[in-house]
Amino acid sequence: MTAVQIILKAAGLRTLWLSVASVAMGTADAAAHGSLDPIAAMACLLFAVFAQCTSNVIHRYYDDKHNYGENRDDNMYCEDIDRPVSYILKEGIQIFSILTATAGLAVLSMAGWWALIIAALIVFFALINNIGPYPLSRSVLYPIATFFIFGPIAVIGTELVQSKAVYEDIFTWWNLEPAIIMSVMLGLMASNCHIIYAIFHLRRNALTSRTTFFGRYGKTGATIVLVLSTIIYCGIGLIAPFELEIVTEYFIYLPVPVLSMLLSFVTIHYARTPGKCLLAWRMSLVNIVVVALLTLIVFCIIGYPDGYTGN
Repeated sequence: MTAVQIILKAAGLRTLWLSVASVAMGTADAAAHGSLDPIAAMACLLFAVFAQCTSNVIHRYYDDKHNYGENRDDNMYCEDIDRPVSYILKEGIQIFSILTATAGLAVLSMAGWWALIIAALIVFFALINNIGPYPLSRSVLYPIATFFIFGPIAVIGTELVQSKAVYEDIFTWWNLEPAIIMSVMLGLMASNCHIIYAIFHLRRNALTSRTTFFGRYGKTGATIVLVLSTIIYCGIGLIAPFELEIVTEYFIYLPVPVLSMLLSFVTIHYARTPGKCLLAWRMSLVNIVVVALLTLIVFCIIGYPDGYTGN
């Protein structure tokens, strides 16, 4: 492999759909307030994607440094640069960090100083999730970081950037109610996706020091968590139109959580089926993206102020 291929593989391009879904959901919440801003949304998307790439490369770097992790490739060889893989990954961290900072400055220029709070939270969870010999990603609590990063932090942050909220009204319930509800829904979906991702890495994880929820509690424990989480976020999706006062004559949003529930239980079934874990993980990613994009479309159709009117 070339140095570029090593860095791109470490960046986990297949997982970037989580960032896309989070920004799409935040943009949907902005549309609910009539404050959808395509330029701000694109800046948030670039920041989210580059930040996730940075986190993924950091994760891969510490896998190599500590000689463990499901992403480690013992026989990886760089064909064009006579340097250790760890050196190349460190260069990758610097590259994606610069890209993330550049996109972050664009977001900061649109949102104001309070966006630094969002950035600080992202950095905090990225560090505790990846750095050190015993990061959060190697414990049974690893879905927590996934929930907050791709749920409340990304969704609420994206909504606030587009609404151009000033610091006096950042925390008003009217501004944040749609984003809070939808971010919890998306965060739970992302956590489920992460649990399923660990299932088809179980054997590799068993040979390393990584302990995942599935590895600790097995198929039964993981299934219980996946089912309960699915019921909760689909229930939130069913209740959300009534709570947000966006119930229309044709109940235009209700098919979204129903479709999500169907896909979720099919995904859980595949996650429990030998040889189908990879398909289950891909289906969970598709589910998240579909829900986020459909929510964006529906909220744009409902419009403002005839849609969500606030309390």
